[in-house]
Amino acid sequence: MEIIALSTRLLLPPQDDALTAITTALDQAGGLHNGDILAITSKVVSLHQGRVIPIDQVPDKDQLIINQADSYLPRQLVPHNYAVLTIHNHLIAPSAGIDESNAQEYYVLLPDNPEQLAKDWRQQLIRHYKLQQLGLIITDSRSMPLRYGVVGVGLAFAGFQPLRDYRGQPDLFGRPMKISQTNIVDSLAAAAVYAMGECAEQTPIAIIRDIAGVQFTGRDCANQLWLNTEDDIYQPLYQNFLPGGRS
Repeated sequence: MEIIALSTRLLLPPQDDALTAITTALDQAGGLHNGDILAITSKVVSLHQGRVIPIDQVPDKDQLIINQADSYLPRQLVPHNYAVLTIHNHLIAPSAGIDESNAQEYYVLLPDNPEQLAKDWRQQLIRHYKLQQLGLIITDSRSMPLRYGVVGVGLAFAGFQPLRDYRGQPDLFGRPMKISQTNIVDSLAAAAVYAMGECAEQTPIAIIRDIAGVQFTGRDCANQLWLNTEDDIYQPLYQNFLPGGRS
């Protein structure tokens, strides 16, 4: 597997044409190949949509976070009052993913309807590069419980099956696997985000190439990855979150 992080021109708030900037960078790098997966950081997607708010127009950041969240845990219940913990876009995260780094005094919200945008951009890139098979992941970064640092995750994806299913296959000693499935989306997102960087690299996209074991598809299979809360073994840790502003 090869990961190729690419620079684009500087994308600026409050709104910028990220798709054209991305396509230009890809063209300069030789374009996309059949069977590639393109990772795109969520911030440039948000800038494309104009999903920003000037910081000086937000009297209460915590209320903005709550308004963006599906559910939340108040700051006063978090050690050292570091953050409002939220559930948003199928992820537990601080601050509903709202970011102010590299944003010129704006709060950058997460993209609106990222799953549909991933499908739309994938189709446009398929037509532009005349491809049969292409995957796309919109990435974000998240801290992990009991760990320092952040890792990349997939906020949305399109174009490939999200899981590699080992259930029923024998292990090294012939014992059938019962529940093991590999999360391809987040595995690739973590590697791509590491290659793209987290600070001033200005490389918001990465081509993931020569990937073994990926099954490409034009079908919408996002629901195969998202886990219902009633089936989540970690649900007891967040069952008492309060309802946020999102329905």
